Amino acid sequence: MSLVLRIFLVLLVLAPAFMAPGLATAQVDWESAPRFVEADQAYMERADPARVEFANQRYEAIYLANPLDWEAAWRVAMSCYFLGSRVAREDQEKEAFFARGRDVALQATVLNPKCAPCQLLVGINMALYGELVGVVKMIFTLGDIRSHLQRSLELDPSFAEGAAARSLATIDQVVPFFLGGSKKRAQKNYERALEIDPTEPLNYLYYARFLEKRREFKAALALTRRGLSQPRPGSERVESLGAWKHLQTLEKTLEERAKKSSKSVRPVKPGMRKRR
Repeated sequence: MSLVLRIFLVLLVLAPAFMAPGLATAQVDWESAPRFVEADQAYMERADPARVEFANQRYEAIYLANPLDWEAAWRVAMSCYFLGSRVAREDQEKEAFFARGRDVALQATVLNPKCAPCQLLVGINMALYGELVGVVKMIFTLGDIRSHLQRSLELDPSFAEGAAARSLATIDQVVPFFLGGSKKRAQKNYERALEIDPTEPLNYLYYARFLEKRREFKAALALTRRGLSQPRPGSERVESLGAWKHLQTLEKTLEERAKKSSKSVRPVKPGMRKRR
């Protein structure tokens, strides 16, 4: 599975998997300024492609009317991420959305360096763009991607239900050790994402899949069940609802794998030393 799919899973998710990778952002919690009310409402209805396209057009119009409006800029980047990862079909179209989202979010960080959504969306769109144009290019931008995600985490850990921590964890999970990856750091950030928002299905899904990869099936199953014990997200929380449904499927898979794993453990006969 590609880095982006692992990050955003949604194509799930994603979500943001980041996200997806894939760095899927989940439900975004904000108060709409009057100029954004119509577009924000449309984005909340993004399960309908026509509505998210409308939101993107309105955000773009507001931003183009005032290029110093950093709040409009990160909304453009957010809608570009969603359109590129979930709506666009052709690679060229996806690339255009991710490049636009990256560039606009980057400009927003110049206008307001303390904007957590801006920093997060630079990292997300940069990762998605890099994966499309070539793995080598993405490897060379990993430092920048990490830097923006880390800055977002420092500024506002709770934005998009811990998306920055979740995304950093996913990158550390899938990137080889010799390129700076770290399973230990990945687990720490997955745990942090759960601490930030223990009700977000994405946080349970990403962490449970991490544990599954480590063959810790019982721990992964327990975590999955904890995730499913949370309230089912509403239809407007597209990525979160997708993750919740994936947890349902994962639960069945883990139940089977946990049983097989238990059966494969051979009991130690009396007088025999257990191998270490």
